[in-house]
Amino acid sequence: SSGINAEYGHQELISLMQFTVRSDDPEVIHGKPDPDIFLVARKRFKTTPSCSNCLVLEDAPNGVKAALAADMKCVMVPDPRLVDIPPAHLVLKSLEEFRPEEFGLPPF
Repeated sequence: SSGINAEYGHQELISLMQFTVRSDDPEVIHGKPDPDIFLVARKRFKTTPSCSNCLVLEDAPNGVKAALAADMKCVMVPDPRLVDIPPAHLVLKSLEEFRPEEFGLPPF
């Protein structure tokens, strides 16, 4: 997770994560739209998944571009004011619409 920051009230969500990777991580050489941040996160799993088995949730066009550059699946929840929406695998109006089973994950 690159954009989630505890100081913005996401402590509960962060506590559920095995790890986080932020843009200031020393292994992240280039920022988005370069895929570094997602490739670094992928390497930190106990068993490194293939890129095609990774799913990125993004709200920003450069994040979508980075996910696609990493050959990862991407679900975008853009700001409703965004005009140019990049071609994510799925675009939702809200994360409440997200159905993990559509990506082979267990349902909520």
